[in-house]
Amino acid sequence: MTPASDTHRHDRQIRAFGHDGQRRLGAATAAVVGAGGIGSLLVQGLAHLGIGRLIVIDPDRVEPTNLNRLAGATATDAQDGMPKVEVAARAVANIDPDIPVHAIQNSILNTDTWMTLRCADLLFGAVDGHAPRWALNALAVQYARPYIDTGAEITAHESDPLDVSGHVATVTPGGPCLLCLSGYNPAAASMELDPTLAVAKRNAGYLHDAPDQPTPSVIFLNQAIAGIALGEALNLLTGWHRTRPYTLIDLAGPALTAIDADPQPDCPACGPDSPRGEGDATPPPHFAPPSPPPHP
Repeated sequence: MTPASDTHRHDRQIRAFGHDGQRRLGAATAAVVGAGGIGSLLVQGLAHLGIGRLIVIDPDRVEPTNLNRLAGATATDAQDGMPKVEVAARAVANIDPDIPVHAIQNSILNTDTWMTLRCADLLFGAVDGHAPRWALNALAVQYARPYIDTGAEITAHESDPLDVSGHVATVTPGGPCLLCLSGYNPAAASMELDPTLAVAKRNAGYLHDAPDQPTPSVIFLNQAIAGIALGEALNLLTGWHRTRPYTLIDLAGPALTAIDADPQPDCPACGPDSPRGEGDATPPPHFAPPSPPPHP
């Protein structure tokens, strides 16, 4: 028989973080950009925690190869090409139908989509690529929003053991931004925004990557990364612990390595010449690739 004191959905959580912590969670709007392997677990975890409102952004649809790690997705979703954001919204409704979800099937590199996130109290990035990270970092800096960036990497070498690792980077207002933390490469972001330039460089031999080659991915690595990221969200919203700017996750070790950092005084993304904290006083970034020069 269930004890009378254990009737509230978040009773066991309140016993850990208190009523005030739960109220802060319930009053917050969180945005998750990228609803794939890590992002779907973040959405699921935030719903269980009792977040007040969710915004979920992802342009993609479910494919069969997503099913080994996409929380809440079914074989029928893959067969029907269900948008990942709809899978995320359904998962939240199954956990707690009282949590409103704004699902946007679009890219964070769309200006209207980027502007939608101004109302979020907390940003999560579960994206591939440098350009989306640049866009999220720009939003976090301009609107003074905390931003938790996540990433996973599995590297197989012929003679060495499998490397299974990831990171969680936490950007806070006034703290080091993602560029300070070396969380993205501006040159790579520029090429992602201008695919023609990237193809030209690749054909000329300047790039040796294989952009269409599928990368390894497993759910247990995503779970570890999502768990650390959700812990950082609790640090930010409830004051549980001091936030950590950068955490490296090595599951082969296994080991967690917390790295401290300071803002870089000359950082182009958050330094003196940046739009840090200017909000709507500064227009959104320019996401489109540069226009080709006119013909002579």
